[in-house]
Amino acid sequence: MSGVTLVFRRDLDFSPAIVWDALVDPVLIEGWLADATVDFRLGGRFRLDWIEPAHLVPFESRIAALEPQVLLELASRGGGGLRFDLEEVAGGSRGTSTALTVTVAGALEPRFAPGVIAHWQSNLDQLAELLRGHPVDWPHWERDRGEHFGGHLEKAQRDSSL
Repeated sequence: MSGVTLVFRRDLDFSPAIVWDALVDPVLIEGWLADATVDFRLGGRFRLDWIEPAHLVPFESRIAALEPQVLLELASRGGGGLRFDLEEVAGGSRGTSTALTVTVAGALEPRFAPGVIAHWQSNLDQLAELLRGHPVDWPHWERDRGEHFGGHLEKAQRDSSL
């Protein structure tokens, strides 16, 4: 295994304050990502128990950097982590929007990279849906989101074979 860093960017038609809440509020996190346990302070615990796919190992981390509406960095014990950078962008239907960059770092076997890429692409789709008022219906995830996830997986597999 080697250290891998994956970077995803999404433009969201909501202010950083709204996007921020979806990153740090456990109830909102469950609406797009995972069951979350959050001790919202620098050094506080941030645990994600993945709902779908359910076989993934929980992500156990500490809040390593915290700048409300700008930066949330989570460091795991294994040396990897997640980083969420929010940048306010003028325009959009509400007058302001957010450029969200998600950096996923950690040890990853190359054969698993397409699955991780598809997982995060799907997660970010789910975040956009949550912000529009449509949280994930987890008991029906496969029915509602499975085909969409499969499309992300096929694309990631094609791209990795280039």
